Parts: sequence; structure tokens; C-alpha cells
Amino acid sequence: MNMRAISATLCILLLGAAEPVLAQSLSALPLRNPRQLPEGYISVQSGISISFPLPDGDNQKQQEDALKTFYRIAGSNCAVLLDTVAEACEISGMSSNTNANNLDSRGTRLTVSGQVTMSVKLRPTDSAAK
Repeated sequence: MNMRAISATLCILLLGAAEPVLAQSLSALPLRNPRQLPEGYISVQSGISISFPLPDGDNQKQQEDALKTFYRIAGSNCAVLLDTVAEACEISGMSSNTNANNLDSRGTRLTVSGQVTMSVKLRPTDSAAK
């Protein structure tokens, strides 16, 4: 009898400890991309890959310089879209990876690759304006 009382008490305590978890709403949890695109906007993704020779020396400095180059290119994607087809553009996401390898006899190379995602409002086409 005493064992049943202990088991019941333990179950009640465990359920009480789980209550805050059960009370959470999934809509309150952060999502990877919680932002909806505004009306009239599309999502545009651009893949970027750059390879640099990696001479002996300060590899951390080389990696920082390579990443700065990657981010400059990624940051200029909206400017290119605005110059060509977009009325409005905003970077909404970005990822990058670095990798050093020596696949051939030319020496070690540092590769920076990644994606930039933009929210873009396209310009009206000429046929729609007529």
C-alpha cells in the first residue's frame, strides 16, 4: 500500500514538472524563417563560391579576408537586382562555409561558399504597363 502511494505521488510530481512544457504554444517558438514575404515580393537565392590560394602563414587572416570578400559579393547582390529587375530588395538570410583543401599539386586552396536569400519586389514588366 505504501508503495502505491509513493508511485502515485511520484507520477503527480512528474506531471506537474511537465506542465510548463505542455503549456507552451508552438507558435511562440522561433522558427528558421518566421517572416512571411510581403505582398508582391518573391524570394531570390544566389549561390556563391570563391577559391583562394592559401600560402603558408596567417591562415586566420586569410580566412577573414576571404569571408570579407564573400560578404561584399553577397551584399552587392541586391544592388545588381535593383539595377536590373527589382524595385526593392532586402537580404533576408545568408549562410557561408569555408574549407581548406589540397586536391592537386598546386597547393592548398581556401574555398568560401554559401547562399544569400533576398526578398525582392520586381519592377512591373513593359507589357503590364501598356
